[in-house]
Amino acid sequence: MLRHRAAKPTAPDSEGSLGHYLRTLAEDPAAHDRPALVIQGGGLRGVYSMAALRVLEELGMRDAFSYVIGSSAGAINGAYFLAGQAEESLSIYYEELAGREFVSLRRFWKIVDIDFLVDDVLKHRHPLDEDAMRAAPAPLLTVLTDAQSAEATTISNRVPGVDIYELFRATAALPGLYNRKVPIGERSFVDGGVADLVPLGEAFARTKQVVVLLTREAGYRKPHHGWAYRRIVRAFSPGQSERVQEKICAADEDYNATMERLETEHRAMPRRTWTLRPSSLERLVNRTTNDRARLRDCAALGRADMLRFLKQERALLAGA
Repeated sequence: MLRHRAAKPTAPDSEGSLGHYLRTLAEDPAAHDRPALVIQGGGLRGVYSMAALRVLEELGMRDAFSYVIGSSAGAINGAYFLAGQAEESLSIYYEELAGREFVSLRRFWKIVDIDFLVDDVLKHRHPLDEDAMRAAPAPLLTVLTDAQSAEATTISNRVPGVDIYELFRATAALPGLYNRKVPIGERSFVDGGVADLVPLGEAFARTKQVVVLLTREAGYRKPHHGWAYRRIVRAFSPGQSERVQEKICAADEDYNATMERLETEHRAMPRRTWTLRPSSLERLVNRTTNDRARLRDCAALGRADMLRFLKQERALLAGA
């Protein structure tokens, strides 16, 4: 399989940079107070965060984090990053998911085919190295949404007997685009982003500082939708619980507060978060973009943004 290969980046060389700090942590097994890494989902917008993660992998920073936490595409990207397969996972976006097999607006009963993603692409064409993922210092925490209560549930990849591929299927099962409720144990789940788009609180329950990879631009907020949108949601998400449908339609106050906090993080003393976000709205793809050229360009944006991000001054991080 042909892969798009960009030139290997030059490591940030300033001792005051965030990149130098993360590399130091990655190279020191005894280091304490490592930051958590939170990765936002967003369907095919995940190509942006996967390109950013590939830079971290290339620069030897995979082991810098205490936890990797995500929902939807963020959790899948996090798993392949921990397994040392960021380059391979990035190629999946524009070599396997471009075209109509994965996304088709004509297939209204399953616009986004998560079964194709999990069963064909991930299990058979690009299997995850589960041993390598579990051997990484940081556990992966996948956020799911309970299909009845619409509340967030977090499952670690280190829980015995958990099928990682079913976690992928569940956390990416977005009502309206893919309407299955995925059983795990005695409960059923849908897309983790319905309950927790950016699990910052989950990270701070475990760590003192967090690096956040967003796939939404600065200023974005999740609005409250009116009756017309609610009717569309009900029509396109048959079988979903009333609480899940309401969660999709309502303004997400927790998410909006998180975005506000991250946009004003530079005011905090000491600083506890450090956030990468897309620098160009025009080059950012949407959840269902399946144009190969646009996906590649969005990946290039993620790469360039991460390289600039790592050169930022990190001195205000808590404990740094």
